[in-house]
Amino acid sequence: MLRNLILILFLLLFSFSRSNTIISIQVDNDKPTLEDNTENENKIKKLESIIHNVASSPYDICRAYYQKYLIYKELYNYDQAIENLDLALEFGLLTDKKEQIVIQYKIEKLLVHFDLLEYDKVSETLAKIKDEDLKSLNPTSLSFYWMVVARMEIRKGNTDEADAYLNQALDVLLEHDPRQVPLVYRKKIELYKSLGQHEKVIESFETGLAYAKKYQVEAYVLGLYDDMTYYYSEIGDVKNPQYAEAVQQVKKLSTAHDGTNRSGKLLRVEKELLEKRKEQEAAEEKRNRNLLIFLVGTLIILLFLSFFFYKAAKQKRILAEQEMDSMRNALERVTQELNESGQTKLDLNTYTLTERQLQIIDLVKQGKSNKEIGEDLFISVNTVKYHLKIIYETLHISNRSEL
Repeated sequence: MLRNLILILFLLLFSFSRSNTIISIQVDNDKPTLEDNTENENKIKKLESIIHNVASSPYDICRAYYQKYLIYKELYNYDQAIENLDLALEFGLLTDKKEQIVIQYKIEKLLVHFDLLEYDKVSETLAKIKDEDLKSLNPTSLSFYWMVVARMEIRKGNTDEADAYLNQALDVLLEHDPRQVPLVYRKKIELYKSLGQHEKVIESFETGLAYAKKYQVEAYVLGLYDDMTYYYSEIGDVKNPQYAEAVQQVKKLSTAHDGTNRSGKLLRVEKELLEKRKEQEAAEEKRNRNLLIFLVGTLIILLFLSFFFYKAAKQKRILAEQEMDSMRNALERVTQELNESGQTKLDLNTYTLTERQLQIIDLVKQGKSNKEIGEDLFISVNTVKYHLKIIYETLHISNRSEL
Protein backbone atom coordinates (compact mmCIF):
# COMPACT_ATOMS: atom_id res chain seq x y z
CA MET A 1 0.00 0.00 0.00
CA LEU A 2 2.77 2.42 0.94
CA ARG A 3 4.60 1.65 -2.30
CA ASN A 4 1.43 2.43 -4.30
CA LEU A 5 0.95 5.75 -2.51
CA ILE A 6 4.54 6.75 -3.22
CA LEU A 7 4.05 5.83 -6.88
CA ILE A 8 0.92 8.01 -7.04
CA LEU A 9 2.83 10.90 -5.47
CA PHE A 10 5.60 10.67 -8.06
CA LEU A 11 3.03 10.53 -10.87
CA LEU A 12 1.41 13.70 -9.54
CA LEU A 13 4.76 15.44 -9.32
CA PHE A 14 5.55 14.38 -12.89
CA SER A 15 2.19 15.70 -14.06
CA PHE A 16 2.80 18.97 -12.22
CA SER A 17 6.20 19.42 -13.87
CA ARG A 18 4.74 18.74 -17.32
CA SER A 19 2.00 21.33 -16.86
CA ASN A 20 4.59 24.09 -17.12
CA THR A 21 6.21 22.75 -20.31
CA ILE A 22 5.32 24.77 -23.43
CA ILE A 23 6.26 23.93 -26.98
CA SER A 24 8.56 26.50 -28.54
CA ILE A 25 7.16 28.59 -31.37
CA GLN A 26 9.32 29.77 -34.22
CA VAL A 27 9.47 33.44 -35.09
CA ASP A 28 7.92 34.42 -38.41
CA ASN A 29 10.59 35.75 -40.70
CA ASP A 30 8.15 37.46 -43.07
CA LYS A 31 7.95 41.22 -43.04
CA PRO A 32 4.70 42.63 -41.62
CA THR A 33 2.16 43.86 -44.13
CA LEU A 34 -0.40 46.58 -43.62
CA GLU A 35 -3.08 45.72 -46.12
CA ASP A 36 -4.99 43.38 -43.81
CA ASN A 37 -5.26 44.50 -40.21
CA THR A 38 -6.64 41.10 -39.23
CA GLU A 39 -3.34 39.63 -40.39
CA ASN A 40 -1.46 42.10 -38.21
CA GLU A 41 -3.68 41.22 -35.25
CA ASN A 42 -2.94 37.54 -35.77
CA LYS A 43 0.78 38.31 -36.00
CA ILE A 44 0.63 40.31 -32.77
CA LYS A 45 -1.05 37.37 -31.06
CA LYS A 46 1.57 34.96 -32.35
CA LEU A 47 4.44 37.28 -31.39
CA GLU A 48 2.99 37.76 -27.90
CA SER A 49 2.76 33.99 -27.48
CA ILE A 50 6.46 33.75 -28.34
CA ILE A 51 7.44 36.56 -26.00
CA HIS A 52 5.61 35.02 -23.04
CA ASN A 53 6.56 31.44 -23.84
CA VAL A 54 8.85 30.01 -21.13
CA ALA A 55 10.45 27.80 -23.79
CA SER A 56 11.41 30.75 -26.03
CA SER A 57 15.08 31.62 -26.19
CA PRO A 58 16.30 35.22 -25.77
CA TYR A 59 16.93 35.27 -29.52
CA ASP A 60 13.33 34.16 -30.24
CA ILE A 61 12.03 36.93 -27.98
CA CYS A 62 14.40 39.48 -29.51
CA ARG A 63 13.14 38.69 -33.00
CA ALA A 64 9.51 38.74 -31.85
CA TYR A 65 9.93 42.24 -30.41
CA TYR A 66 11.67 43.29 -33.63
CA GLN A 67 8.70 42.04 -35.66
CA LYS A 68 6.37 44.08 -33.44
CA TYR A 69 8.62 47.09 -33.94
CA LEU A 70 8.23 46.75 -37.73
CA ILE A 71 4.45 46.47 -37.48
CA TYR A 72 4.02 49.58 -35.35
CA LYS A 73 6.63 51.51 -37.35
CA GLU A 74 4.73 50.98 -40.59
CA LEU A 75 1.56 52.10 -38.79
CA TYR A 76 3.43 55.28 -37.79
CA ASN A 77 3.03 54.51 -34.08
CA TYR A 78 6.60 55.42 -33.23
CA ASP A 79 6.12 55.33 -29.46
CA GLN A 80 5.16 51.66 -29.57
CA ALA A 81 7.74 50.99 -32.27
CA ILE A 82 10.62 52.39 -30.21
CA GLU A 83 9.43 50.60 -27.08
CA ASN A 84 9.49 47.25 -28.89
CA LEU A 85 12.82 48.04 -30.53
CA ASP A 86 14.37 48.76 -27.13
CA LEU A 87 12.99 45.47 -25.79
CA ALA A 88 14.43 43.67 -28.82
CA LEU A 89 17.84 45.08 -27.95
CA GLU A 90 17.46 44.11 -24.28
CA PHE A 91 16.95 40.44 -25.14
CA GLY A 92 19.38 40.58 -28.05
CA LEU A 93 22.17 41.45 -25.64
CA LEU A 94 21.57 38.08 -23.96
CA THR A 95 22.39 36.16 -27.15
CA ASP A 96 25.61 35.22 -28.90
CA LYS A 97 24.63 37.56 -31.75
CA LYS A 98 24.61 40.70 -29.65
CA GLU A 99 27.19 42.55 -31.76
CA GLN A 100 25.15 42.15 -34.92
CA ILE A 101 21.95 43.03 -33.06
CA VAL A 102 23.51 46.22 -31.65
CA ILE A 103 24.44 47.30 -35.19
CA GLN A 104 20.93 46.58 -36.45
CA TYR A 105 19.53 48.50 -33.49
CA LYS A 106 21.59 51.56 -34.40
CA ILE A 107 20.38 51.38 -38.00
CA GLU A 108 16.75 51.08 -36.92
CA LYS A 109 17.08 54.00 -34.50
CA LEU A 110 18.59 55.96 -37.36
CA LEU A 111 15.54 55.20 -39.52
CA VAL A 112 13.13 56.17 -36.75
CA HIS A 113 14.87 59.52 -36.20
CA PHE A 114 14.81 60.02 -39.96
CA ASP A 115 11.08 59.29 -40.22
CA LEU A 116 10.42 61.70 -37.36
CA LEU A 117 12.53 64.38 -39.13
CA GLU A 118 14.87 64.53 -36.13
CA TYR A 119 17.85 65.42 -38.30
CA ASP A 120 20.13 66.36 -35.40
CA LYS A 121 19.70 62.86 -33.97
CA VAL A 122 20.12 61.40 -37.46
CA SER A 123 23.50 63.13 -37.80
CA GLU A 124 24.48 62.02 -34.30
CA THR A 125 23.56 58.40 -35.02
CA LEU A 126 25.26 58.40 -38.42
CA ALA A 127 28.50 59.44 -36.75
CA LYS A 128 28.32 56.30 -34.56
CA ILE A 129 27.95 53.89 -37.48
CA LYS A 130 31.25 52.65 -38.90
CA ASP A 131 31.97 51.19 -42.31
CA GLU A 132 32.62 47.81 -40.68
CA ASP A 133 29.13 47.89 -39.21
CA LEU A 134 27.61 48.07 -42.67
CA LYS A 135 29.15 44.72 -43.64
CA SER A 136 26.87 42.84 -41.27
CA LEU A 137 23.64 44.43 -42.55
CA ASN A 138 21.23 42.63 -44.82
CA PRO A 139 20.65 44.18 -48.27
CA THR A 140 17.37 45.87 -47.32
CA SER A 141 18.79 47.50 -44.18
CA LEU A 142 21.87 48.62 -46.10
CA SER A 143 19.66 50.20 -48.77
CA PHE A 144 17.66 52.03 -46.10
CA TYR A 145 20.94 53.33 -44.67
CA TRP A 146 22.01 54.67 -48.08
CA MET A 147 18.63 56.39 -48.51
CA VAL A 148 19.10 58.17 -45.18
CA VAL A 149 22.61 59.23 -46.18
CA ALA A 150 21.25 60.44 -49.54
CA ARG A 151 18.60 62.55 -47.78
CA MET A 152 21.23 64.15 -45.57
CA GLU A 153 23.34 64.91 -48.66
CA ILE A 154 20.32 66.58 -50.28
CA ARG A 155 19.99 68.79 -47.21
CA LYS A 156 23.64 69.77 -47.62
CA GLY A 157 23.12 70.49 -51.32
CA ASN A 158 25.31 67.57 -52.43
CA THR A 159 22.89 66.34 -55.07
CA ASP A 160 25.37 64.28 -57.07
CA GLU A 161 26.41 62.34 -54.00
CA ALA A 162 22.77 61.91 -53.02
CA ASP A 163 21.87 60.55 -56.47
CA ALA A 164 24.77 58.08 -56.30
CA TYR A 165 23.60 56.73 -52.91
CA LEU A 166 20.02 56.42 -54.16
CA ASN A 167 21.15 54.50 -57.21
CA GLN A 168 23.14 52.13 -54.97
CA ALA A 169 20.06 51.53 -52.86
CA LEU A 170 17.90 51.03 -55.94
CA ASP A 171 20.22 48.42 -57.47
CA VAL A 172 20.28 46.39 -54.25
CA LEU A 173 16.52 46.54 -53.69
CA LEU A 174 15.73 45.60 -57.28
CA GLU A 175 17.74 42.44 -56.73
CA HIS A 176 16.88 41.56 -53.15
CA ASP A 177 13.69 43.33 -52.04
CA PRO A 178 11.73 45.03 -54.87
CA ARG A 179 8.81 45.59 -52.52
CA GLN A 180 10.79 48.46 -50.96
CA VAL A 181 11.73 50.10 -54.30
CA PRO A 182 9.04 52.84 -54.00
CA LEU A 183 10.96 54.28 -51.04
CA VAL A 184 13.93 55.05 -53.30
CA TYR A 185 11.72 56.82 -55.83
CA ARG A 186 10.16 58.91 -53.07
CA LYS A 187 13.65 60.16 -52.23
CA LYS A 188 14.32 60.73 -55.93
CA ILE A 189 11.19 62.91 -56.11
CA GLU A 190 12.67 65.06 -53.37
CA LEU A 191 16.07 65.14 -55.08
CA TYR A 192 14.73 66.15 -58.52
CA LYS A 193 12.37 68.66 -56.93
CA SER A 194 15.38 70.42 -55.38
CA LEU A 195 17.01 70.46 -58.83
CA GLY A 196 13.86 71.71 -60.55
CA GLN A 197 13.76 68.68 -62.85
CA HIS A 198 9.99 68.31 -63.31
CA GLU A 199 10.10 65.47 -65.82
CA LYS A 200 12.29 63.34 -63.56
CA VAL A 201 9.96 64.05 -60.63
CA ILE A 202 7.00 62.75 -62.65
CA GLU A 203 9.03 59.80 -63.90
CA SER A 204 10.11 58.87 -60.36
CA PHE A 205 6.52 59.15 -59.12
CA GLU A 206 5.12 56.93 -61.88
CA THR A 207 7.85 54.30 -61.53
CA GLY A 208 7.55 54.20 -57.77
CA LEU A 209 3.75 54.01 -58.00
CA ALA A 210 3.98 51.11 -60.44
CA TYR A 211 6.12 49.12 -57.97
CA ALA A 212 3.89 50.02 -55.03
CA LYS A 213 0.80 48.80 -56.87
CA LYS A 214 2.57 45.73 -58.23
CA TYR A 215 3.48 44.57 -54.71
CA GLN A 216 0.25 45.97 -53.23
CA VAL A 217 1.93 48.11 -50.58
CA GLU A 218 -0.82 50.52 -49.65
CA ALA A 219 1.37 52.65 -47.43
CA TYR A 220 3.80 53.37 -50.29
CA VAL A 221 0.97 54.25 -52.70
CA LEU A 222 -0.33 56.73 -50.13
CA GLY A 223 3.16 58.14 -49.53
CA LEU A 224 3.82 58.73 -53.23
CA TYR A 225 0.55 60.57 -53.78
CA ASP A 226 1.22 62.58 -50.63
CA ASP A 227 4.66 63.53 -52.00
CA MET A 228 3.03 64.81 -55.19
CA THR A 229 0.53 67.00 -53.34
CA TYR A 230 3.47 68.71 -51.58
CA TYR A 231 5.37 68.95 -54.85
CA TYR A 232 2.59 70.70 -56.75
CA SER A 233 1.88 72.93 -53.76
CA GLU A 234 5.53 74.03 -53.53
CA ILE A 235 5.84 74.78 -57.23
CA GLY A 236 2.53 76.64 -57.16
CA ASP A 237 0.74 74.42 -59.68
CA VAL A 238 -2.31 73.46 -57.64
CA LYS A 239 -4.55 73.76 -60.72
CA ASN A 240 -2.75 70.87 -62.37
CA PRO A 241 -5.12 67.89 -62.81
CA GLN A 242 -2.44 65.62 -61.36
CA TYR A 243 -2.52 67.69 -58.17
CA ALA A 244 -6.28 67.20 -57.87
CA GLU A 245 -5.91 63.50 -58.48
CA ALA A 246 -3.15 63.27 -55.86
CA VAL A 247 -5.26 65.10 -53.26
CA GLN A 248 -8.23 62.83 -54.00
CA GLN A 249 -6.09 59.69 -53.69
CA VAL A 250 -4.56 60.87 -50.43
CA LYS A 251 -8.02 61.40 -48.90
CA LYS A 252 -9.23 58.04 -50.16
CA LEU A 253 -6.17 56.07 -49.10
CA SER A 254 -5.83 57.86 -45.76
CA THR A 255 -9.34 56.76 -44.84
CA ALA A 256 -8.69 53.21 -46.02
CA HIS A 257 -5.22 53.01 -44.48
CA ASP A 258 -6.08 54.73 -41.19
CA GLY A 259 -2.82 53.80 -39.50
CA THR A 260 -3.86 55.40 -36.20
CA ASN A 261 -7.05 53.36 -36.01
CA ARG A 262 -5.22 50.18 -36.98
CA SER A 263 -2.56 50.82 -34.41
CA GLY A 264 -5.25 51.41 -31.79
CA LYS A 265 -6.83 48.07 -32.64
CA LEU A 266 -3.49 46.30 -32.27
CA LEU A 267 -2.98 47.94 -28.89
CA ARG A 268 -6.42 46.73 -27.82
CA VAL A 269 -5.47 43.25 -28.96
CA GLU A 270 -2.32 43.45 -26.83
CA LYS A 271 -4.37 44.68 -23.87
CA GLU A 272 -6.83 41.81 -24.27
CA LEU A 273 -3.93 39.35 -24.48
CA LEU A 274 -2.43 40.83 -21.33
CA GLU A 275 -5.71 40.52 -19.43
CA LYS A 276 -6.16 36.98 -20.70
CA ARG A 277 -2.62 36.11 -19.60
CA LYS A 278 -3.30 37.52 -16.15
CA GLU A 279 -6.45 35.42 -15.87
CA GLN A 280 -4.59 32.33 -17.01
CA GLU A 281 -1.75 33.04 -14.60
CA ALA A 282 -4.23 33.51 -11.75
CA ALA A 283 -5.99 30.25 -12.64
CA GLU A 284 -2.65 28.47 -12.98
CA GLU A 285 -1.49 29.87 -9.65
CA LYS A 286 -4.71 28.68 -7.98
CA ARG A 287 -4.35 25.27 -9.60
CA ASN A 288 -0.73 25.02 -8.52
CA ARG A 289 -1.61 26.14 -5.00
CA ASN A 290 -4.36 23.51 -4.70
CA LEU A 291 -2.09 20.88 -6.18
CA LEU A 292 0.67 21.86 -3.75
CA ILE A 293 -1.76 21.58 -0.82
CA PHE A 294 -2.82 18.16 -2.07
CA LEU A 295 0.77 17.03 -2.50
CA VAL A 296 1.75 18.30 0.95
CA GLY A 297 -1.27 16.55 2.45
CA THR A 298 -0.41 13.36 0.61
CA LEU A 299 3.19 13.62 1.77
CA ILE A 300 2.09 14.06 5.37
CA ILE A 301 -0.11 10.97 5.07
CA LEU A 302 2.76 9.03 3.54
CA LEU A 303 5.08 10.12 6.33
CA PHE A 304 2.49 9.11 8.92
CA LEU A 305 1.99 5.72 7.25
CA SER A 306 5.75 5.27 6.95
CA PHE A 307 6.17 6.02 10.64
CA PHE A 308 3.29 3.65 11.50
CA PHE A 309 4.71 0.82 9.39
CA TYR A 310 8.18 1.50 10.77
CA LYS A 311 6.94 1.23 14.37
CA ALA A 312 4.98 -1.91 13.53
CA ALA A 313 7.99 -3.48 11.83
CA LYS A 314 10.22 -2.50 14.71
CA GLN A 315 7.82 -4.02 17.24
CA LYS A 316 7.57 -7.17 15.14
CA ARG A 317 11.34 -7.33 14.95
CA ILE A 318 11.64 -6.93 18.74
CA LEU A 319 9.11 -9.70 19.31
CA ALA A 320 10.96 -11.91 16.83
CA GLU A 321 14.25 -11.25 18.62
CA GLN A 322 12.65 -12.01 21.97
CA GLU A 323 11.19 -15.22 20.58
CA MET A 324 14.58 -16.15 19.12
CA ASP A 325 16.32 -15.47 22.44
CA SER A 326 13.72 -17.59 24.18
CA MET A 327 14.33 -20.38 21.68
CA ARG A 328 18.08 -20.16 22.20
CA ASN A 329 17.75 -20.24 25.94
CA ALA A 330 15.38 -23.18 25.81
CA LEU A 331 17.66 -25.03 23.39
CA GLU A 332 20.69 -24.33 25.52
CA ARG A 333 18.94 -25.44 28.70
CA VAL A 334 17.52 -28.63 27.23
CA THR A 335 20.75 -29.73 25.56
CA GLN A 336 22.74 -29.21 28.74
CA GLU A 337 20.41 -30.94 31.21
CA LEU A 338 21.72 -34.31 32.52
CA ASN A 339 19.78 -37.41 33.54
CA GLU A 340 20.57 -39.51 36.61
CA SER A 341 23.28 -41.40 34.76
CA GLY A 342 25.13 -38.26 33.85
CA GLN A 343 23.98 -38.22 30.25
CA THR A 344 21.94 -35.50 28.62
CA LYS A 345 18.21 -36.09 28.72
CA LEU A 346 17.97 -35.20 25.05
CA ASP A 347 19.36 -37.72 22.57
CA LEU A 348 20.00 -35.73 19.40
CA ASN A 349 20.62 -38.93 17.40
CA THR A 350 16.91 -39.73 17.60
CA TYR A 351 16.03 -36.59 15.62
CA THR A 352 16.52 -35.83 11.95
CA LEU A 353 18.99 -32.96 12.10
CA THR A 354 21.49 -31.88 9.53
CA GLU A 355 25.19 -31.63 10.17
CA ARG A 356 24.90 -27.81 10.06
CA GLN A 357 22.12 -27.87 12.63
CA LEU A 358 24.19 -30.13 14.90
CA GLN A 359 27.08 -27.70 14.58
CA ILE A 360 24.79 -24.83 15.59
CA ILE A 361 23.51 -26.78 18.61
CA ASP A 362 27.08 -27.41 19.72
CA LEU A 363 27.97 -23.72 19.42
CA VAL A 364 24.79 -22.72 21.29
CA LYS A 365 25.86 -25.06 24.13
CA GLN A 366 29.16 -23.16 24.19
CA GLY A 367 27.17 -19.98 24.88
CA LYS A 368 27.98 -18.26 21.60
CA SER A 369 25.71 -15.61 20.17
CA ASN A 370 23.99 -15.84 16.78
CA LYS A 371 26.53 -13.44 15.31
CA GLU A 372 29.46 -15.50 16.66
CA ILE A 373 27.88 -18.71 15.32
CA GLY A 374 27.50 -17.11 11.91
CA GLU A 375 31.14 -16.01 11.89
CA ASP A 376 32.35 -19.46 12.92
CA LEU A 377 30.28 -21.23 10.28
CA PHE A 378 30.61 -18.51 7.59
CA ILE A 379 26.87 -18.02 7.32
CA SER A 380 24.62 -15.02 7.90
CA VAL A 381 22.83 -14.26 11.14
CA ASN A 382 19.46 -14.78 9.40
CA THR A 383 20.58 -18.26 8.31
CA VAL A 384 21.51 -19.03 11.92
CA LYS A 385 18.05 -17.89 13.03
CA TYR A 386 16.43 -20.00 10.34
CA HIS A 387 18.24 -23.16 11.54
CA LEU A 388 17.50 -22.38 15.18
CA LYS A 389 13.78 -22.17 14.41
CA ILE A 390 13.89 -25.56 12.65
CA ILE A 391 15.88 -27.06 15.54
CA TYR A 392 13.40 -25.63 18.04
CA GLU A 393 10.43 -27.13 16.19
CA THR A 394 12.19 -30.44 15.46
CA LEU A 395 13.20 -31.04 19.09
CA HIS A 396 9.84 -29.90 20.47
CA ILE A 397 11.78 -27.86 22.97
CA SER A 398 8.66 -26.21 24.35
CA ASN A 399 7.57 -29.66 25.56
CA ARG A 400 11.07 -30.71 26.63
CA SER A 401 11.54 -27.60 28.71
CA GLU A 402 8.70 -28.75 30.83
CA LEU A 403 10.61 -31.89 31.84
